Amino acid sequence: MTIFTAEHHSRMDSVKCIAFSPDEKTFASISTEVGVIIMYICDSETGHRISGPFESEGAYPYEADEADACFSPDGKHVLVKYLHHAVVWDIRRGEKQFEIEGGRDFVYIHHGRYHGRIASTHRYQTDVCVQLWDAGNGVLMSNELFKVTDARIAQLSPDGRFLAIGKRSGNVIELWNVEDGMDVQRFSYPPGDLSSLCFSPTSDSLMAKSSSSDHICLWRLDTQEMASISVEIGRVPPSVICLSSTDHLFIPRSRTVGIWEVLMTESNMIVEIESPMTSRISRVCPSRDGRRLLVGSEDGSVSMWSLNAENLAEDRPLTANTQDDTDILQVISSSHSGEMVATISQSGHVEFRDTAAWEVVGRTDIECEDDMKIALSPDGNQAAFWSDSVITICDVTEKNCFSFGPWPRGRRCFIGKIAFQTCNDLVICAKLDNSDGLLQVWHLTGLECTFPLDFTFPENSRIFLAPDGLTAVIVSDDTVLCYSWDHDTAQFDPFHFTDEVHLFGYSYVYSPDGELLACRSRKDYSIRVWNTRTGRLCGEPITSRWVNAMALSPVLNDQSFGDRIVAVSCNNTIRVYNVHTGRLYAQFHAPENAIRFPPMSFIQDGTKLALHSFDEGIMRIWDLRAEYSHATHEYELILQGGEDGWMMDQDNALLFWVPSEHRQSLWVPLPRVVIGVSREKAMGLDLSSSRLVNEWTECIDKGWLKALEEKEATRKLLE
Repeated sequence: MTIFTAEHHSRMDSVKCIAFSPDEKTFASISTEVGVIIMYICDSETGHRISGPFESEGAYPYEADEADACFSPDGKHVLVKYLHHAVVWDIRRGEKQFEIEGGRDFVYIHHGRYHGRIASTHRYQTDVCVQLWDAGNGVLMSNELFKVTDARIAQLSPDGRFLAIGKRSGNVIELWNVEDGMDVQRFSYPPGDLSSLCFSPTSDSLMAKSSSSDHICLWRLDTQEMASISVEIGRVPPSVICLSSTDHLFIPRSRTVGIWEVLMTESNMIVEIESPMTSRISRVCPSRDGRRLLVGSEDGSVSMWSLNAENLAEDRPLTANTQDDTDILQVISSSHSGEMVATISQSGHVEFRDTAAWEVVGRTDIECEDDMKIALSPDGNQAAFWSDSVITICDVTEKNCFSFGPWPRGRRCFIGKIAFQTCNDLVICAKLDNSDGLLQVWHLTGLECTFPLDFTFPENSRIFLAPDGLTAVIVSDDTVLCYSWDHDTAQFDPFHFTDEVHLFGYSYVYSPDGELLACRSRKDYSIRVWNTRTGRLCGEPITSRWVNAMALSPVLNDQSFGDRIVAVSCNNTIRVYNVHTGRLYAQFHAPENAIRFPPMSFIQDGTKLALHSFDEGIMRIWDLRAEYSHATHEYELILQGGEDGWMMDQDNALLFWVPSEHRQSLWVPLPRVVIGVSREKAMGLDLSSSRLVNEWTECIDKGWLKALEEKEATRKLLE
């Protein structure tokens, strides 16, 4: 359970370090920005900021990326350390006490005769020496407490009692007592280069990891017992806590944290918790009792999770690998009617889904490849797959399929497209080696090539083949070749479009039935739509300089829209226009960065628009009739989202706040707001009938309020 989410750091700055104070009532969080280390001190119960920001400048930006922090024994000072430097802050006064330079690791000593002093390590090639500093003024007290030779890696324990040294020879880790430089303990670890050493927060356990494998060794320092575990480690360093009878290992990955119970005789994963945050995990820090976990993320937020490490197996179900493969979908092709789409899930195989119920109607054994082309037949019963030099025809609901290679013997195909002209005829447009091109029609019954056309392919060309296979446009830097199918002669003939010069452009898209072609001109950046049957422009150009994606509808039966519309995405806004008049029907907003690159398409009867977000692994669907209703009725409320999570009206008045873990999946199809997380059901708020007033009582039904007052008066009389 997430207790709170603190958002004191900038959303652009990843959390580099989080650390509990000795009494764990507060914590420090650190991010970096252009070589500057920024720290906040926060309350561990609420996440509220107590003090900060404290800013320390690193000598170089890469030094700031290594930032870390630890508290003094009394919790009044924080030692911020980065490569070769350390800064001591008085967090109550907000003042910098002093700086120390030249060390590699710095900690406060919490025990023994040096209690409250600062220990630091210094490297001289393969030698490591420990120095002692006065924590009050930063004066060097001992230039060399002791020195260790033949060192590969060194790490001071959080309480300053021990120095762990990974030796270069002998696959040995030595544990030195900092107070006297004696009482050395030695541990053997499996062969391989040692990449990291990590102590538990209480300095009771030591963890070592090899760089050549995912093998982890864990030692209890009191009994010198050793356990080992093989587990995949993410890019975030793991953490360990020591409990009374076992150790618990926290292994963060991109978006999950696995918790392992490590006994000296065996190890097993208790649970793998999926983060509710939408940003990637950058740091974790468990409390000493294992009941809380601080989680820092790449968007600068810090969350506190409530855990019960001793009973996690009973309290929470195992969530690892329980997600169905279809949770993360990529829509790679759609039928002419929009009623069916081809998708690829995490399993890597192509399957087919009905867009109304989003149910799987057909599965294949075909693995999707990066350069694979897929086309669906007009009746939606067949699919054609083009990969490398082979075309495979497959039944959607059955696994019957056959393959053929249409290329002349010995010729290589560089780029190409396929489309069903009818349910039995497949159109192929491709560029072969030596700039030769071909445009063919194959009758699938008997695999007969019924029409071939050979032509010279311009250099740096792109092919745009209509979904119905009746129009082909080949665009290069200075040449446009257009071909159209003549039903009477059963052949492709050269074809010309009105204002053909504007076909040199960007963002080409056909309507699902192939009757319209849209292009954003390279000359004036406006969008033009042509009728592929006549070659004429459908209306006036639509001005829109920045375009991320476009989609054209099929013929619409809904008279409120007209017969054709085009959707244009720009930044986080999608606008819907009438193709013939250029009229803006409606506009609505998608989540931040959700529509930079992913494609859009109309599905079902053309009154729904789907946005396929590959990065998030989800599909968003808008009902355009609701958007049009809002545009025509002109509801008073217009919602807009701020970066800090507040939803505002058109006058920038704050309405309500959305937690950070839900913002990446937040979008605003006016006049509604939808709050959700990938792979989970979203919550939608319809605010079309909302009323904005200054007092909350003005929003309450007067009759209900009067009845409530009468009920309260009756209760008082009875008392």
